[in-house]
Amino acid sequence: MVILINPDRRFFEKFDKSIAFVLGIYPTSNLGAVRNLGRLGVPTIVLDAKKNQAAFFSKYAKGIFCPHPKYTEEKYIDFLLNIGKQLPRKGILLPTGDTETLVLLRHRKRLEEYYQFTMADYHTVDMLINKQKFYQLLEKHDIPHPTTFVPKDEGDVKDASKDLSYPCIVKPVYPTYFRLDFHTKLFVASSPKEMISLYSKAQEKGHEVMLQEIIPGGAQTMFGFNAYYDKMGVSYGKFTYQRIREWPLGFGNGCYLQAVEQPTLGQITDSLLQDLGYYGIVDAEFKRDPRDDTFKFIEMNPRIWMQNSFPSRYGYNLPYLAYLDAVGKHLPEKSMYYPKKNIRWVYFLEDIQSSQANIETKTLSFFSWAQTYSVRNEYAVFSWDDPFPFFLLILQSIFPLFSNLVSRTDTRE
Repeated sequence: MVILINPDRRFFEKFDKSIAFVLGIYPTSNLGAVRNLGRLGVPTIVLDAKKNQAAFFSKYAKGIFCPHPKYTEEKYIDFLLNIGKQLPRKGILLPTGDTETLVLLRHRKRLEEYYQFTMADYHTVDMLINKQKFYQLLEKHDIPHPTTFVPKDEGDVKDASKDLSYPCIVKPVYPTYFRLDFHTKLFVASSPKEMISLYSKAQEKGHEVMLQEIIPGGAQTMFGFNAYYDKMGVSYGKFTYQRIREWPLGFGNGCYLQAVEQPTLGQITDSLLQDLGYYGIVDAEFKRDPRDDTFKFIEMNPRIWMQNSFPSRYGYNLPYLAYLDAVGKHLPEKSMYYPKKNIRWVYFLEDIQSSQANIETKTLSFFSWAQTYSVRNEYAVFSWDDPFPFFLLILQSIFPLFSNLVSRTDTRE
């Protein structure tokens, strides 16, 4: 682990390649990116406002504390500019979160003097991150998606409540900002009255929301498509996966995935992004609707995402492809090596919670759960060649449990 404080030009001159800067807060996104890059010899620096960022403990990266991109945006950009002035060659920006992505793109002109971007312009990327704009884009291209209403006021909510079945979703336009206030990615309304109440709750905090149907089906009806698109719209490293388990249940993140062949997902995504003129990494999420067996487009992450280490096990290292393109190198058209079969992606700290909940509801047996783990799997945090981040996250998980136990004991006394 190396954490840098005010590094000067002499430090950056040690590297004979452009430095990759990984920017974000989610541990699996950052760890996946730094390992994908570091194992191939790319000098990598992680920037985060959290001092206990797991990627700071990776042997493949150096860490730098930085201002918060949401709460202190100008300080964050000034911080990057000050680092940029010390670089002997342009750095490569690789954001792993929506907040970082949008902040960087808002200040693109200032940052481009010192950094290369690995994604399209603000207007194009915001069309994909902003859920309202994204669903309008899907409607324009006649791409199947959940029934969605965009209310302008409470009157619109009341009108929409008559056309939706329950439960339904109150979904924010910017989930990342919504999560900072409510610690959840969306609200679930079980009645028209509750939907109006949740709409008002979001409005009080200044969040625009949409009202959306819930497509039936559990985690295994969720699928994803990953690729890197160059500036000509050519896609590289196409990879598709299926969720097996998720956490939290219902509307969480995939914590146990398997690779699958679903070329339809790539065809849908290609048609949308090539028309839009997008370039960069994508993680496109779909849900197979059992009512008509159609893939419904759920959302798009136009950046490095939490399971980015999974395609790499099949030879599709998307952060590295983005890096190569940014520095003007040739992009390989095929897998970098022959894919291994029966590899799963596992985020153990979330999967154990998901599995426990499924075992309690008898939708998963303990024996079946135990059989899903293998040394062949790609574990989101643990890695034999880079183990320290795993032990850090274990300690971070245990400490709150211990604190809660002590608090309950003190209360009883």
